[in-house]
Amino acid sequence: MLNISWDPVLIAISYLVAFIASFVALDSAGKIPLSSRKAALFWRIAGGVTLGIGIWSMHFIGMLSMQMPMMMSYDLWLTLASLGVAVIASTTALNIAVTGKKLSPFRLIFATTLLSAGVVSMHYIGMAALMSDGSIIWDRRIVGLSVVIAVVASGTALWLAFRLRDKHKGVFIDRIIAAFVMAAAICAMHYTGMSAAQFQEMSHAVPGGIGELGLSIWVSVTTLCLLGVMLIISLIDSHRRTGRLTDNLQQLNRQLELQARFDALTGLANRHQMDLRMQDCLRSALLSKKPFAVIFLNVDHFKRVNDTWGHSVGDELLIAVAQRITARLTREMTLARLGGDAFILLVPECDDDKLSALLTALLEDVRRPLSICGHTLSTTISAGVSLYPQDGETLHELKLKADAALHRVKEDGRNGWAIYRAEMSTAIPAKPGFLQELSQALERDQFELWYQPTWHAGEKTIHGFEALLRWRHPEQGVVLPNLFIPSLEQTGLIIPVGNWAIEAACRQLHFWTEQGFSQWTLSLNLSPVQFEQPDIFLIISSMLEKYNLPPSRLILEVTESTALKNLDRSIELLNAFNHAGIVVSIDDFGTGYSNLLMLSVLPAKELKIDRSFVTSMLGNEKSYKLVETIISIARTMEMNVVAEGIETEEQEAVLTRLGCDYLQGYLFSRPLPAEQVPWLLLQINSDKQIIPINKIQTDPAFISQKNHA
Repeated sequence: MLNISWDPVLIAISYLVAFIASFVALDSAGKIPLSSRKAALFWRIAGGVTLGIGIWSMHFIGMLSMQMPMMMSYDLWLTLASLGVAVIASTTALNIAVTGKKLSPFRLIFATTLLSAGVVSMHYIGMAALMSDGSIIWDRRIVGLSVVIAVVASGTALWLAFRLRDKHKGVFIDRIIAAFVMAAAICAMHYTGMSAAQFQEMSHAVPGGIGELGLSIWVSVTTLCLLGVMLIISLIDSHRRTGRLTDNLQQLNRQLELQARFDALTGLANRHQMDLRMQDCLRSALLSKKPFAVIFLNVDHFKRVNDTWGHSVGDELLIAVAQRITARLTREMTLARLGGDAFILLVPECDDDKLSALLTALLEDVRRPLSICGHTLSTTISAGVSLYPQDGETLHELKLKADAALHRVKEDGRNGWAIYRAEMSTAIPAKPGFLQELSQALERDQFELWYQPTWHAGEKTIHGFEALLRWRHPEQGVVLPNLFIPSLEQTGLIIPVGNWAIEAACRQLHFWTEQGFSQWTLSLNLSPVQFEQPDIFLIISSMLEKYNLPPSRLILEVTESTALKNLDRSIELLNAFNHAGIVVSIDDFGTGYSNLLMLSVLPAKELKIDRSFVTSMLGNEKSYKLVETIISIARTMEMNVVAEGIETEEQEAVLTRLGCDYLQGYLFSRPLPAEQVPWLLLQINSDKQIIPINKIQTDPAFISQKNHA
């Protein structure tokens, strides 16, 4: 038998080639879901060809590492045949494995059989290409072992290619590790098969064929050309994707700037823009001592229109009503849509006669029949008015009292208007008494956390809960946070109440963990005042440690305007949370600064799409494209996406199809006190419709929404 030695440098090079080919194949598979149909076909073929040529190059570099006593040559046609087998088998198997949403066991077995057969055939055809006047004696047991290794290696490679295809977080490191594993398996198969061969003594080399020098040049040129071409293509694709992402970011920024100021459906100002306009009006009124009016408007029985004729007709009705109201307004007035069928009108420098004439005309205009989508509809509106300064000196008070007047109109039969009077609402106490009761609420243990679940998209399983603050007033019942949070922030009471909420949330999560729900997460909103708290990181970290909770189960929700207000400190604080393992979520996305280029520098792991986007996306193509772009960019930034405010199955289906990770809204469940969460679990486990919470204990947020419908 011939005495054979091995060149360790060439062995190392063969492993390196196998590693690079494996990585390129995995990277190509990962580009498939993000590419168009033609581009995806290119990456499927390119990945398979690269893997096949890489395996073939690795094999012949390994052959060259086998040092014979004499120079050997290789049969040209068998060498080319081995290359063709490797390329065809790799390309076909990879296309079978990475095509489709799921990798069924049958497809995996079929693709594995095809790839392993190709690899084994390539190897032994390549061995047969060795030209000598002696024969090769094979150890069948080792040959069988090499076949087993080929099957395992092929199955592992294809499974990794599919598993890493749709992954976006930490995928680079995972692909490097996977490429190391695949290269080791490929080399193990090759060198095991080589060790099964024993060569008899040869008197001389057989003339003809390709010499070792020629083969080495051929393999080197082929490998370098392949890797060079793939590298250039990858760089061009990355540059193109970066450019496209930048364009998308800029376009989305422009859209978000408009979305942050205007309602997508009606084109009116939105809540944020109206708040700015009202602040300007309030400053002017303070200087001029002239009154102004805040008017809340609702379309009567709007829910009935949606239920009877569908949301598309409802959207057209809102547009028509907005147009009729706008036609009556002067340039000084501002009309905004708050959401749903709720509008707000700001009327500067008005007196009683002007107000009466305006509202009477508005009601009469809206009352005229409308022709929408082939239906003739008659509708009315209700209006509630508060006046500055007699009904309040802050925007918060004026809004509350206009809302109270609107509720009274609805209680009296709708289709009318009323100016706020003191007896209209017992829910709005006198300011001094209100603040006194609020300052004592924490000491009297009147604050509660209610919990609204977030669901895995496409599944009826709970991902976690969002903790929401409630004030259980002894006389007024459960008070919503929008009625007292501004006062907490203005007085500084938000700090102790916020600290209490952090501990209460961690305590509840610890309790659920003990009950066996260790997979649930808990989201907690941080107000702007809390976020500026110097010791906020220490407070949250200490609570996690106190209740022995993994940091990754706590999600801190921060609005984008809060995070971008003091960018340097925000980055420092969010980095601290991130390094500690605490998940940071950008809440109410699209309603604040809406600067994605700045947002990209924040170390956030989650993006929460504001409910206004979800509400308008089905009836407005621009809103739909906006949501689609947000989800796409968030995935590029390796962020999870949560959509809130989901109320219909159609919204759920669309967001799931677009790739949203988690869903939240009244379609699944309204906010619940902690003691009612078992009821929710009971309904899930029994596969029945969830019991409406108002049959157990009413959520005032739901009541408020229903009264506005």
